[in-house]
Order: sequence, then structure tokens, then C-alpha cells
Amino acid sequence: MSKTNRLATSTMKTEAEADRRAFVTLRFAGDDLDPGEISAVLPIAPTRAHRKGEEFFAGPHAGKLRGRTGIWFLATDRLVPSDHLDDHFGFVEQLLYPEAGEDSGIRKLREILERTHSHAHVTCFWRGERGEPVPEVPMSLKSALKSLNADIETDFSISSNRGEGDRKIHGHDSSI
Repeated sequence: MSKTNRLATSTMKTEAEADRRAFVTLRFAGDDLDPGEISAVLPIAPTRAHRKGEEFFAGPHAGKLRGRTGIWFLATDRLVPSDHLDDHFGFVEQLLYPEAGEDSGIRKLREILERTHSHAHVTCFWRGERGEPVPEVPMSLKSALKSLNADIETDFSISSNRGEGDRKIHGHDSSI
């Protein structure tokens, strides 16, 4: 299977996947963004994409909404069948850099973002058990995202015992 097909392969969410412990989102957003331009660079269909002012279906509860800004959004939870955040990080890295040293896609994305006054954002979600080490965003992914001037946000929590609730660990690195 080619890299493009492997990245574009998706399966329906099963009950076991419904309570995913880890995933990453990649979002490009801006008032002048045409999500079709992002789709022309990245070899995968977005989870959601629309232009500013375009009507889109937001789900069974929200129904149809009108986009307040242009957006191209991808969530890895249905694409990477793993509870290990490193697998999701690797998927996003592979998407941005399909071959080592090949940065033409990054250059195209950066040009689109600059021309449309748009921004790139990555959010990393992880839910672990007490005693598990909290994951770190690898330097290789930070470096890849730095080229896009992307924000990285982490939303990590550690499950507590006996109904005490989860301990949240949030982070935001806008210097990337």
C-alpha cells in the first residue's frame, strides 16, 4: 500500500476506540483560507473542512452551521488505532514529511498560510493512568511544526482512583 493510501485509510470507530486515550489534531484556520488548497498539499481527507461563510453539518445536535472562519481540520483518533501518543505524533510527522529531507509540502503549506493570513495549530490529547509517565512532544515534531509557525497545545490528564476525578495537565507552546 502506498504512503498516500496508508495515510488516507480510515475505519469506522468501534466501541473499543470510542474511549480513545490518545490522539492529535492538526488544524489550519483563517478567514481567507480555502481548505481545498490544504487538501491539494496533504494526501489525506480532512475530518472537517469549510470556507468562511460556508454552511456545514456540525453534527446531529448542532445541525447545520455557517463557518465563522475557513478551516481544514484533521483528528487522528479514527486514523491511528493506538492509545500511544507517539503513534499519533508519528502519523502527523509522516503526513507533513512523507520522505526524510523532503520539505516541499511544508513550503507549500507555509506559502498558503502566509498568503491567506492563516495559522496552523496542533493539539495533543492524552489520558493516562496514575504512575504512567506523561508524554512529551518529540523534538522532531516540534521542529516540523516550527516551519509552519504552528501553536502546539497539550491536553493531558491522569485518571485518579475512587472517583476523585482526573488531574489535568495543560500546556501551550506558542513559540513553536
